[in-house]
Amino acid sequence: MSVLLSNATQILTMKRGIGVVKNRSILIEKGIIAKVGSINAEAHHRIIDAKGCVVCPGFVDSHTHLVFGGSREGEFAMRIRGVKYEAIAKAGGGIASTVKHTTKASEDELYELGQQRLRKIVRHGTTTVEVKSGYGLMPEVEYKMLRVINRLKRRAPIEVIPTFLVHTVPARMKRDEFVKLVVEKMIPYVARKRLAAFCDVFCDDIAFSKKESEQILSAAKDYGFAIKIHTDEFANIGGALVAAKLGCKSADHLLVSTKRDITALKKAGVVPTLLPGTSLFLRLSRKPNMTAFRSTKSGVAIASDFNPGSCMIYSMLKIISLACLAYGMYVEEALLGATKHGARALGIFDRVGSIEEGKQADLVLLDVDDYRKIPYEFGEDMVKCTVKKGKVIYGKNN
Repeated sequence: MSVLLSNATQILTMKRGIGVVKNRSILIEKGIIAKVGSINAEAHHRIIDAKGCVVCPGFVDSHTHLVFGGSREGEFAMRIRGVKYEAIAKAGGGIASTVKHTTKASEDELYELGQQRLRKIVRHGTTTVEVKSGYGLMPEVEYKMLRVINRLKRRAPIEVIPTFLVHTVPARMKRDEFVKLVVEKMIPYVARKRLAAFCDVFCDDIAFSKKESEQILSAAKDYGFAIKIHTDEFANIGGALVAAKLGCKSADHLLVSTKRDITALKKAGVVPTLLPGTSLFLRLSRKPNMTAFRSTKSGVAIASDFNPGSCMIYSMLKIISLACLAYGMYVEEALLGATKHGARALGIFDRVGSIEEGKQADLVLLDVDDYRKIPYEFGEDMVKCTVKKGKVIYGKNN
């Protein structure tokens, strides 16, 4: 049956700017957008009334750590009281805590936790999500995480894109030994088993060096992975320039990136991705150089970074608000970042991220009559309907 989203007050096409179209409809045929415009309802159409609503592309969350075991609310409370990260880590907190719980959890337990989290993000309008490993560190636990992510990919109502993340050096391992293990064993195994589309590495002063990151990502490229990088979150050690040199699909965090870095990313076609929820959770005062992103005409993605240690926010609606409030992004920039540029950061803008004829019908209906209310009405439960490939996967009236 054809689906007709009828009489939307605003449609954000994301074609040129946010591309506002007023008082029009969207016809969906076999999961594909067939027409956007003035369309008469016919008997064979399933009608979804969009009057009074803003319709935009389904949100693309291009950076998450959605599969993990355990919880770190105690650590959160300690941070709020002023306890430093180093002290928390020495007490068994930090990433070591999540690694411990993720290692202990069975695949079924991690899968059930992943399903619960996916159901939540669907209710908030996300139709595509990237999910990283990285809380196993050692080979067998990393492989377990990736198997869980792929199981979710096969069964989830939304699109799940798996990423193999080289996160940090395990306790009691030498750095050079671990990098060798990643390059010579883990990357070849993940490639052979087709467990991930991307390989990502954390390049910062608390993680891997510029040289180590380049070694890991170069090996991943040789095995056919698209590549990403976490960098410039805490210190600028040259990670953005590694991303530009190697042609990463995206470079993420970028809080301390310089205009030179941002210009290099732009020239190399690397999509910059900002994670405002993490800055809020960690109470970081530094902000990304939005002036440089604008002057270089860089299309900036935003994502949730949903994870147990530094951002438990999974709603892209809240991330859009935070991008405006914390980073000073314009409303239009934030909306493009959560849709078009998120899709670019995953290399899938040819089929999702905008509302155009011939593209996948991934849409979200928001119960507001003006797109500027999306970040303005912070925290509101405004998703009326989430549509994936023309199928309603969440609806308040369903």
